[in-house]
Amino acid sequence: MIKKSIRPLAISTDLKEIANLLFVCFADAMDEDGERYIEYLRRFSQTLLFTKIAQRNPEKYSLPGEGFVYKDKGKLVGNITLSRMNYQDEMIYLISNVAVLPEYRGKGIAKELTQTALQYIECKGVKQVWLQVKQKNQTAIDLYRQFGFQSFMVRTTWMRKTTNIFLKKPEEICLRKRKKDEWEIQKKLLERTYPAELTSAYCFEIASIQPVLRNVIKDVLRSRITTHWAAEIGQKVGFASYELFPDQTYVNLWIAAPEPIEKRSLSLLIPAVHARIGKEIRVNYPEKEYADCFRAIGMQELNTLIWKRKYIV
Repeated sequence: MIKKSIRPLAISTDLKEIANLLFVCFADAMDEDGERYIEYLRRFSQTLLFTKIAQRNPEKYSLPGEGFVYKDKGKLVGNITLSRMNYQDEMIYLISNVAVLPEYRGKGIAKELTQTALQYIECKGVKQVWLQVKQKNQTAIDLYRQFGFQSFMVRTTWMRKTTNIFLKKPEEICLRKRKKDEWEIQKKLLERTYPAELTSAYCFEIASIQPVLRNVIKDVLRSRITTHWAAEIGQKVGFASYELFPDQTYVNLWIAAPEPIEKRSLSLLIPAVHARIGKEIRVNYPEKEYADCFRAIGMQELNTLIWKRKYIV
């Protein structure tokens, strides 16, 4: 039962207040992309016609489409945002964020919002709900445990800024384009490092980098440039792939290498490929794996997230 203080979010009326709420709640951990997104929400909310049009298809405009808001005397003090996602031909929901104004915390608002969202998802007939929570956010971890969420992976995102390209010259490495007959090797290595849940959430299909005509056509239609590098290290080969889109502020780099040369591949491939990209790069890797290696090449830990899910019976 949805309480009177909680109602479904409406883009046409709530967008500006949600943007302000997210800015207050996540200001300490917000990066440049987060700040840009908040500003985008604020600008979008200023035109009523745009918000009404976007209400029909919010995902098209990268807006929070589904979720709930908590109001106290007309003031928006809490929000939970939901996103739909396809995973192995099944539609699931992601809890994108739960935010409550600092002065309203400890009153059970986050718990009520989460409970309401789960009831809504159950009514939709969806069987899985996922979320990500920062490893150090014990309050949120405890809350999700109450609702039966179970951890299934912990991942760290490492960031290397553009300034690092000039501050530290990469070691000599002979980069070359990936050969067509190396695709199957790269595929298996990618699947070892990047679980299907992760690549689905990142909208990165490993099959999309297979060297076939249909992927070339998709790249053209999506204004996407996909690049694959390889390098011989010892008697084995390491790989690095990435996708470039217009107006992209950073690039996700997908590194794949056999375990015996994995650390060496990270040390050599990341700086060398970064020099060719010329933008900030990010690498997602299992928590604690090769942390010393990432730091040694000038990467910083952006976040470490616990991925949790709940099966709805």
